[in-house]
Amino acid sequence: MTDIVYLVTLVLLPLLLPVLVVSAVLGSGSWIIERLKSTLTLDEERGLAEQGLLWVSIISPFLYFIALGVIAWRDYSISLTSDGLSVFFSISTLPLGALSLSLPLSVLVSRLHATKQTAKQIKITNQKNNIDLFHSHRKELFGYFGQIGEVEYLDCLIGKFKVHPRVHKNFFIGKPEDGVPQINIDAFEDIERELSSARWELDSIIRDVNPQLTYSIYIANFCSTIYRLSEKLGLPEIYVELAERSILVPTKLEGKEEMELLTVGKTTDEAVAAYRYAKSYYHNLCDFAGKEPVHAEDDNFKYIEMGGKFRKVKEEKVIERLHKNEIQQAIQAKA
Repeated sequence: MTDIVYLVTLVLLPLLLPVLVVSAVLGSGSWIIERLKSTLTLDEERGLAEQGLLWVSIISPFLYFIALGVIAWRDYSISLTSDGLSVFFSISTLPLGALSLSLPLSVLVSRLHATKQTAKQIKITNQKNNIDLFHSHRKELFGYFGQIGEVEYLDCLIGKFKVHPRVHKNFFIGKPEDGVPQINIDAFEDIERELSSARWELDSIIRDVNPQLTYSIYIANFCSTIYRLSEKLGLPEIYVELAERSILVPTKLEGKEEMELLTVGKTTDEAVAAYRYAKSYYHNLCDFAGKEPVHAEDDNFKYIEMGGKFRKVKEEKVIERLHKNEIQQAIQAKA
């Protein structure tokens, strides 16, 4: 039993003792687990001399050398002669073998530490490159729209094609450290739906398809759709400048309390111009993103998309008539 205890002590003590001592000196955190973990783990943020594992790899073989030497040298005395030296080497093969492990183990720890530092540096470099790519993509978006310049729509709205900072955030997904962001398909599809709704609503209003619903479609649907589009695309030419020339109309929607809704200007030209600008802006955004718009073209709506044919659909323009009659009546009733 005693021999077993000695054997266990001989095997474990030279290993555990340096671990505990180094943990007390270089370890961090609370005892016991955190300090032992910090001692036996290579930390690329700290220098090689501060690595607990390095000192364990040096001290532990030395302690094994002493422990094994005590056993090997027990029945011998010191003799500083050539014969004594020869005997020393012959009986110290195992202790010296244990001591010789110190050099390769310390070199191994040094190499592993250098490898972790290199990996850390590569990670930092890649992260920096990805951040640069992300901001470059954002900068390219601003530069792309900056080349378009101002476009005047129907002599009533000047589209400046400036990019609101939130446009990049809303239409492209990804963190700076992940590199070039991906297209936010949901955001693009949402704009497609809004444009389709606005076009259908504007067509219904201009042609006065259902006279009983035309006023409701204009004030409760079309105007709201255009302002949503302008907010999502970041078009202050619509939600600020055109809004200043518009009218707040008291409106009572079914199932809701009375509210005030803002018209899109006061004329058909302003309504069509707002739609055309929003669509053109979106198509330029698609071009930059490399995405084909799925906004279906329809020959029946071409008069809205281009030219001035929309002015001749009705002898009396419907939107002007709404402002003259229904909208004025709603404002007067509120007063």
